[in-house]
Amino acid sequence: MLFLQKILCVMGLTCLFVFVTPVYANDKGLPWDKRVVQGTLDNGFRYYLFDSKQEKDAPKGLTLANLVVLSGAIDEKENQLGVAHMVEHMIFHESDELPNGVRKAFTDMGLKQGRDFNAMTNSENTRYMVNLKNTTPERLNNVLDIYQQIAFHAEIKASSLDKERLIIQEEWRGKLSHRSRVNDEKKALLRVGSLYPERPVIGTQESIRNTPADQLRSFYQAWYAPNNMALVIFGPMDTAVLEAQIKRVFGSEPKRELPLRHPKDPVLDESLKIGQLNDSGNKVNQVAFLYRFQSEIGNSDEARRDGLIDYMTRNLLTDQIRRQREVLPEHVRVLSSTKGTVSPNVAILGFSVNVDDGYHVLGLKILIKELERIKAHGFYQQDFDQIYQKVVEVAERNKDAAKSRGTIWSVKMVDAVTSDKILHDPQESNDRILRLITTISLEDVNTRLRQWLSSPDRILYTQAVGGKHVDIGTVESVEALFDEMQSRQLGALEKEKIVAVKALPVVTKSGSVALISRDVELGVSNWSLSNGDQLTLLDPSVLAERYQVDQSEIDNKTYFIALSDAGYNVKQGSTWAEQIAVQMSDATGVYGWTDEEFQQWRNENSVFLTSKQKAQSLAYRGSIDSDNLDKLLNVYHVNQVTPKIDIEVYDSIMASLKRSASIDVVRPIEVFSRRLAQARFGKSDMTLNLSHLTPLSLEKLEQTRQQQVVLPAHYFMVSRLPEEDVTRLAALYLANIPRDPLASIDNTTAVMQQAGEAIVDVSLNTEPKAEYRLYAYQSLPWSPIAALQLTYLGERLEAELKQRLRSEVQGVYSVRVGLDLNKDTNRAELSIQYSSSPARLDDLAEMTKTVLSDLPDIVTEEWAKEIQDAFADVEQNRLTKAFDSTLSHRLELSETLYGDARYLDEMDQLTSGLTVAKLKTLVDTLTFTNRVTGFYRPID
Repeated sequence: MLFLQKILCVMGLTCLFVFVTPVYANDKGLPWDKRVVQGTLDNGFRYYLFDSKQEKDAPKGLTLANLVVLSGAIDEKENQLGVAHMVEHMIFHESDELPNGVRKAFTDMGLKQGRDFNAMTNSENTRYMVNLKNTTPERLNNVLDIYQQIAFHAEIKASSLDKERLIIQEEWRGKLSHRSRVNDEKKALLRVGSLYPERPVIGTQESIRNTPADQLRSFYQAWYAPNNMALVIFGPMDTAVLEAQIKRVFGSEPKRELPLRHPKDPVLDESLKIGQLNDSGNKVNQVAFLYRFQSEIGNSDEARRDGLIDYMTRNLLTDQIRRQREVLPEHVRVLSSTKGTVSPNVAILGFSVNVDDGYHVLGLKILIKELERIKAHGFYQQDFDQIYQKVVEVAERNKDAAKSRGTIWSVKMVDAVTSDKILHDPQESNDRILRLITTISLEDVNTRLRQWLSSPDRILYTQAVGGKHVDIGTVESVEALFDEMQSRQLGALEKEKIVAVKALPVVTKSGSVALISRDVELGVSNWSLSNGDQLTLLDPSVLAERYQVDQSEIDNKTYFIALSDAGYNVKQGSTWAEQIAVQMSDATGVYGWTDEEFQQWRNENSVFLTSKQKAQSLAYRGSIDSDNLDKLLNVYHVNQVTPKIDIEVYDSIMASLKRSASIDVVRPIEVFSRRLAQARFGKSDMTLNLSHLTPLSLEKLEQTRQQQVVLPAHYFMVSRLPEEDVTRLAALYLANIPRDPLASIDNTTAVMQQAGEAIVDVSLNTEPKAEYRLYAYQSLPWSPIAALQLTYLGERLEAELKQRLRSEVQGVYSVRVGLDLNKDTNRAELSIQYSSSPARLDDLAEMTKTVLSDLPDIVTEEWAKEIQDAFADVEQNRLTKAFDSTLSHRLELSETLYGDARYLDEMDQLTSGLTVAKLKTLVDTLTFTNRVTGFYRPID
């Protein structure tokens, strides 16, 4: 599997402890966390072991084993493009002691490729991963033996390579798209002066087709050396025994002298480089300006202090850039910044603005002006004090929080190994942060800011809608703009707004609630509210006893759902108005408050209520500490009784929608998708355009919103609060919301694929790539068991198609299958998608038909047993770690579809649907004769 690195990685709080850990007084730095057992064999082979029994929440019996080869595409020669990735593929074929292949050895252990074992290659390293369940010493030893074959004994036969080329070609082909083209262009600009643009990880079509096997063997023999590898294992283990086993398996291979590595860092200069991303599929007008500079990461006291200054500067800069958006002129918007790395020791700091068509030069002037303004004034003391305090608070909090990481240990160990870092003990690390932060001042941070913004290696690039040419000027004219802005007395930076502390309106007039029914065995009660709404309340402690769930560590949260018929697919009116009204209502928050006031109140009170609108329903969901349930219900109350839209929200969202709708660039794949949608749903106007938006005044959308909020709601709450407390709050905040019981009668309709069969066949692709799509359905009443059966049948069908289309005929790289039971339409809905060589598309489509017609054959006794065990594990984990939220979801499903809580009573019967007999009974009914098939081919 090809792994593409993100070019720009924004540093977050989680990065803090990797980059800025303070050190001991002797300046040698902190050592590895003592819980990680590490060592180096005589031949240079390194290992890092974490016994998961040290973590109480670690999955029992699970081992995550990673074999890391510290070489990737950057180490290839000019005549080896893509070879590192091709070697990764060939590793799974024959080896000295595994003539049937490494893949076969893994599958003989019961492991599945993709799920249980896989591999990835990037520019710097190659990694082989195994997720081993039900770990025993014997099974782990088997994995080590297979890893030994991977590391030192792959044969890489020409005959096997010729077959694998077809799969690698399809992997290459599958990534051909507008997005990948633009990313490649960006990568070439950002990494100019380095080998990265010249060493595409996947190679080229020519190199994939023609590179001989001896080049792969040469790369393998050069770089797959014990002194260029590391083994990282997280799992239950006796570390002393495992160390001895590692020495036995990997210690006999002799150490080798590695080839001279290519420089990874770009050669920085003192020039401004100007470029343009000119892909015809571009839909944005943008100007970006970037600085590149040295940024070496070390473990000394000075290096850690530098890292902490970087972190603080970056966070302050992000906040200041956000504030400067307030002073942008007309035609310029979305000022943003990002900081990341382009190579191990070179960082990049980028800024961009979006502009209206024809205003790129203005955008550049404004961007330079704001950069010079920030550089001249530096940050405010009060902002520095805030980030200082934030670092202190995070360090204090993470002393204990970072001690229990679960499987994240594996991720962090691998990251440390591949990045040549050290994973420190969180207690020691954060203690040093707290000590080191006291040495940093505002002057240090402002000095770092000016260093970044004075870096001489700079890149300017533009994008325009449709890839149109932009005359942004010459190097001399851009430098003159900087000189002009530096000579000006630029105004002070925007300050953080003083945000008023707000409180929700006090609700004084209460409604009433009345008990309708009660199921003592399930802990469910149903209530009628005086406004006609309904409440279904569940006390989870009742079912926790039945399912033997440990309640001692369950969070004291209440889960809330409000469900109404305010769907978007109205029979009369505008579907766009329905959706936009909800979007604007959410963005308004509390009418009369500013966004800053609402966000401050939400964060301080930990109240987060989200909406999800479907064709025939609108749901609000949230969870909160039970002691604060009144705040969650109150904010929902305000949303419903004050259905007003803030004028600034309306103007902002409408302007954005109109800009998007006015873009006349239609990518070929979008034409294909629209024709598929028309064939499926019989509608030709499913894409938003200006004619849809023009009638949508503020008054019209507020009227639409008013019609939505008067629709009756059904509430679902899962809470351990006393029943009388919940019903009292429901009476106060929910029962007095004005409703109109007649408003929801037959107002919406489901979005459903048309009956019958249709084919959409278009030749529009500008890439040498064909794509296949299938959308099919058939009627099937929803039930929990049927939904579960279809989920596993979809996985099985995907595996079968991969076997037939990839492994047997090497026609595709990946296949995506979706098979779901839609509760809103009572339909089993199937989707299949893959890309291929244009010449093979029709044959592969016929093979797909054959697989679908033979669907009953994929149900076997062995597979049924496998999914029974898998579901038992999933369900146990779900009930152990997310019991209340699981009940909330299932309660909503049950009451909505059945009108009662029977699903909760039958949860332990779900596995009964995964027998061979019941699966075959279902599969025998699945014909999917109602289908739309799509073929997307290259231009003739």
